[in-house]
Amino acid sequence: MNQTDHSGSGQQKAEKHAANVMAETVERWLGNPLARKVLKFCTKRDGCGRRIDLVLRRYIGQNPEMCFRCRAACRIINFILNKFAGRMGIEKNVIEENLKDFMFRKGLGSVLEGLAEFGPAKPFTSYSPFLIVWNYTNACNLRCKHCYQRAGKQTPDELTTKEVMDAIDRMGKMGVAYIALSGGEPLIRKDFFEAARRMQKNEIAFSIATNGTLLTKENVKKLEEVGCRYIQISLDGATAKTHDWLRGKGAFDKAMTGIKNAVESKITVGLATTVTSENVKEVPKIIDLAEKVGADIWMHYNFIPAGRGEDIVRMDIEPDERERLLKYLSERTKRSKIKLLSTAPQYGRVSVQCDGSGSMSNFDIFSQQEGSNVKFLADFVGGCGEGRLYIALQPNGDITPCVFMPKIVIGNVRKDDLEAVWKSSEVLKKARDRTKFGGHCCVCEFRNLCGGCRARAYGYFGDVTACDPGCIYNKKEWVEIKKCDARKA
Repeated sequence: MNQTDHSGSGQQKAEKHAANVMAETVERWLGNPLARKVLKFCTKRDGCGRRIDLVLRRYIGQNPEMCFRCRAACRIINFILNKFAGRMGIEKNVIEENLKDFMFRKGLGSVLEGLAEFGPAKPFTSYSPFLIVWNYTNACNLRCKHCYQRAGKQTPDELTTKEVMDAIDRMGKMGVAYIALSGGEPLIRKDFFEAARRMQKNEIAFSIATNGTLLTKENVKKLEEVGCRYIQISLDGATAKTHDWLRGKGAFDKAMTGIKNAVESKITVGLATTVTSENVKEVPKIIDLAEKVGADIWMHYNFIPAGRGEDIVRMDIEPDERERLLKYLSERTKRSKIKLLSTAPQYGRVSVQCDGSGSMSNFDIFSQQEGSNVKFLADFVGGCGEGRLYIALQPNGDITPCVFMPKIVIGNVRKDDLEAVWKSSEVLKKARDRTKFGGHCCVCEFRNLCGGCRARAYGYFGDVTACDPGCIYNKKEWVEIKKCDARKA
């Protein structure tokens, strides 16, 4: 199990200083119009493919075929990386070692392309999706009360194996760095490991979100063999009573067996809890359990009124409860043996208000350096990443802004180019423009750091630009929602 020092150590101070230097360098350099033009040249996509990917491959000693323009870009990027390394006090071989990890290399390439296209904006928008969250199948062996997908049986219109492989190949070419496979229960689908091998071939890192019941020793070993980076297992209670009430009889014991098998592997393991009024008071004990079993991460998931969640919307916690929970996590993370993360974008704001550090929320899973939760990076990631850093894919190929917005279909991979959808979707454009959000989300001083959860905004108001009523700064809107529910009752 990874142990993270969350104290105010000298290493953390050095990392914060390094991030500030990086922020200053990036913002100053890209504020120069000539520098932006140079970066655009170095990241241009043409007949050779993704120029920046070829350049970074050459930097680590690979020898891809390159035209004279790509070779010119090589010399420029080499100069920039070497100068940057010198300013940061980083040895060149350290950069090279990081770039040998294809996830890091693709991620850096995506960042550079985004900077060339949009500038050093806060929050940042990548040139194409860095991450795709893919509901791989609707099939599931459980019937959870809060399932945003209403998972159960496999639907007849799900992508065929050939269509899955074609989609993965196209994602690889467009520079997708990471795919998070969810469901349903992704391990139910028979071609899961074939798809995983295809991702490995395309140098796309992947993780799996599972209910844990099918994490046999054999399946965990297979996940290791195909290069799975992260296993996220749902755990909605510290005891079988709470977990099984939400997920079904016997689910807790099976999940615990799956967790045991997972933590014995070399794969990073996270436990995820959808926090509702039924289990919010159990959170400290769930985290205790996560530490005890040897997990690396515990993740708080916001309740989203989508799928079966629409049927139990009254189980959502109050804004004040969410605020207390996030403050508790921000405080406990300083002494916890594991990382404590949250999908609530307000976590970044709460962390800044508590100790000035900021949080990268769920994207910290992909961080290559421990202790990188610094404010600049939090501003850069910018809380809710829908339409800026990630997009979602449904079992039938439908493209949606987020897995928690299954009703908003903005394309389908069977007929639409994913990258074109990313750039042209009006829904995504609206979600990126935080100056047009509703409620306090529009004027909040933490707007760039947080942005509110767009899925909750849509779930409660049917509008991706509405406010997130789960935040204490939008408490007035939450009160109105409760009044409306009371009148309906």
